[in-house]
Amino acid sequence: MMMKLHKKMRLALILSAAALALLLCAAGILGILRRQTADALTDQQAARRWNGRGASQISGFFAEGEGDVPGRIYSLTAAVDRAMTDASLESPAGGRLWYCAYSTETDMYARTERDSANLRVTVFGGEYFYIHRPEILSGSYLSPGGENAGYVFLDERAAWKLFGALHVVGMPVTIGEGEYIVCGVGKVPAGTVYDDAYGEIPRAYILFDSPAAKYAGEIAVYEAVLPNPVDGFARDVFETHFAPGDDAVVVENSSRFTVPALWEYITHMDTLGVRVSPVTYPWWENVAQVAQYRCASLLMAEIVLLSLAVLLCLVWIGIAWKPAGDAIGRGARSMKEHTEETYNRLTRPKHTSE
Repeated sequence: MMMKLHKKMRLALILSAAALALLLCAAGILGILRRQTADALTDQQAARRWNGRGASQISGFFAEGEGDVPGRIYSLTAAVDRAMTDASLESPAGGRLWYCAYSTETDMYARTERDSANLRVTVFGGEYFYIHRPEILSGSYLSPGGENAGYVFLDERAAWKLFGALHVVGMPVTIGEGEYIVCGVGKVPAGTVYDDAYGEIPRAYILFDSPAAKYAGEIAVYEAVLPNPVDGFARDVFETHFAPGDDAVVVENSSRFTVPALWEYITHMDTLGVRVSPVTYPWWENVAQVAQYRCASLLMAEIVLLSLAVLLCLVWIGIAWKPAGDAIGRGARSMKEHTEETYNRLTRPKHTSE
């Protein structure tokens, strides 16, 4: 009977060990998927490319009517430079300590000798393509500076529609009332999330210094990559000098996919569906928010699996502890009996013959 009981206990321990291994393996796979989902968003990794863990990427999204004007960007830049100096942060020799980009979107009509199309045009200033880096199919990114005001960067849909080809660097195109030369063509991001957020309309990118930028309107997005020697430093500097309005939204891109940030997201997940905001997000932020939701869901699943693993370990310990406790009890009883027997033998009266 005792042998059968031991066999059942050993079988239970073996099954528990196998279940524990499966739970830990599944949790590990979900963790890898979560990190891959976050790492796939290259426009959320600008701080990592700039200065590893020593920098932070911050984005500010304006509500309609609160957008900044390009003229104020220069005073903002000077204010952030002063904040860096006050914090005793110095730029490396021949380099920069931080950089920014600002942009907005508008629809414009474009035409070439071959065809015409309505384009969704991103008008930007600063280092936009340091942050947003579509795969290059031909040519190069559009760099900031007045000397590049007459150039345009197209996505592959715009290139096909306007020219019927992808290798169109150097070709002329009229956008709005401005004449432009194509400097490069980028790949349209693939995937169901991108299809919904990016949209089907062809896209183009021009500078705020360019002729057609007068139709762009107010700035909708301001992005910066700042030094972050202490957690929260970059965000504090950004919010202090960026001075967003009451309806503006500030996001710390470089930390939004960390476990603490995702856990905070999970604790507020029940209110996400009823959140009302006057901010219209650009397509890449919509993609990031979908990825954030997916990563939070994966983290929740990881927590459930790890909790089950801990519970299984406790059950396992309980199963293993019972026979050990029985053995200890038997040993204690045997020792007690042996002690009593020895005591009785020593204290037993001795009989002597006269």
